Amino acid sequence: MVTLAVDTSQAVGSAALAVDGAVAGVGRFEEPSSHLVALGRTVEDLLSASGRSARDVDRIAVVIGPGSFTGLRIALAFAKGLHAALGVEMVVIDSLRLLALPHLAEAPVVCAMIDARRGEVYAAVYASAPAAETDAVAGSAREVAAPRAQAPDAFLDSLAAAPALFVGTGALAHADRIRSRFPVARIGGESDSYPSTEHFAAIAHRMHPLDPASIRTLEPLYLRPSGAERMRLRPLGRSGDDPATDS
Repeated sequence: MVTLAVDTSQAVGSAALAVDGAVAGVGRFEEPSSHLVALGRTVEDLLSASGRSARDVDRIAVVIGPGSFTGLRIALAFAKGLHAALGVEMVVIDSLRLLALPHLAEAPVVCAMIDARRGEVYAAVYASAPAAETDAVAGSAREVAAPRAQAPDAFLDSLAAAPALFVGTGALAHADRIRSRFPVARIGGESDSYPSTEHFAAIAHRMHPLDPASIRTLEPLYLRPSGAERMRLRPLGRSGDDPATDS
């Protein structure tokens, strides 16, 4: 099975190609204002380097958020277009789970934190679990704290116990806050800042594909209203946030 994994949820976008779980290539791009163009070029380069074309792709794996609102729409539109044009299967994963998954072999409990701007983080906590206790979609991870958008202090104070490892752009941005509460916890480095499409491509062939009806209605996982939505709600007195950014 040829699997193409794509992620434009973060400032650094990426794509990876795998054949029966063996990764055949990875490409990254850092063009937040034009992820759509960069994604297409990166995918084309990956396929060309492996001697394949889009028609050889059996399954597309897409990260559905949380993250950049515009970026999420780009990846999802790309994946849906490939499904519609070529009938490829689709599997999805959220960015926080994917951020944590590669580290669960070394740390029993991992907190994934993404810098959400406006004084918030997207965050969740996962624990390692035997494959027999989870399905392929969960990627052998048990959710300890559900994904949310929250002020970092409030999120950290809500944790009943210290995760062994914190990873992501949010963990790096708020490392001092983490260390003050959990001095023995480890904080991942720059190489652990973004969800790994390489890991996603390697496991996606084992995941359960979405049915066509679910693909048609699939929406990004936002966790909070977009800037445009906050602007719409403001006259109703339902939001006082700064709507300047949708990411």
